[in-house]
Order: sequence, then structure tokens, then C-alpha cells
Amino acid sequence: MGAVRTLLRKLGFGLRAGDNNGLGFLRDKRRAQRLPIAMPVLVYGYVKGDPFAENSESINVSARGGLVAISAEVSCWEKVILTNLQTGQDLKCRIVRLVKTPAGQILAGLEFPDVEPRFWRTGTTPLNY
Repeated sequence: MGAVRTLLRKLGFGLRAGDNNGLGFLRDKRRAQRLPIAMPVLVYGYVKGDPFAENSESINVSARGGLVAISAEVSCWEKVILTNLQTGQDLKCRIVRLVKTPAGQILAGLEFPDVEPRFWRTGTTPLNY
């Protein structure tokens, strides 16, 4: 049991006070700080060979990507272009996660190929990474 507990801790599981099952919770191990910033964006690419372009807004952003609402029927691992409409900067990225909200909205988690701390231009300093 000691080896299992050690492995769980290495994977980010910790014990909560009063947690009777001994499993605890998974700590957030994100690679970059996320900020809840709404910024106008344009997402465009191809779905089943047909081009699409969609205006949206970021929900949260980081130096490694962001989360945006999307209505196009995209799939995980598809590549798209994301345009920051405040700066006009384009960046290739890929869809790494799709989540359907209780209201039926689709949220797409986008990942940049490299760390891009200045893409979102959230202020005078770049995002931490």
C-alpha cells in the first residue's frame, strides 16, 4: 500500500482532511497560468474539407493557448488559425479539448505549438509560462 500511496502523490493526488477513502483530490498541474479574459477572436479552418470562419470570444487565456466558444463541428486534434481581433495577430493552433456546457454550448480548448506569452496582450507584462 505504501508504494501505491507514493505513486498517487507523484501523480498529484493529495489527501484532504477528513477524506475517508484515502484517494484525495487531483491537484491542478497546469503548465501555464490561466486568466479569465474575454477577448474577441476569429477562429477559422476546415471541417470535413469545407472552410469555416467564426467570430468568438476567449473565456480564459494562457501563454500556451485558450478556451473559446465554437459552433463549428470541429474535432479534437484539428488545426485551426486563431486571430486576436484586438491586435490582428494570427496563430496556428490545434484543438485539444471539446466540452459541452449544460446550456449546450461547445467550448474548445486550443493549444499553441509554442509558448506565446504575448499573443493575448493582457497588459504591459507577458503571461507567465
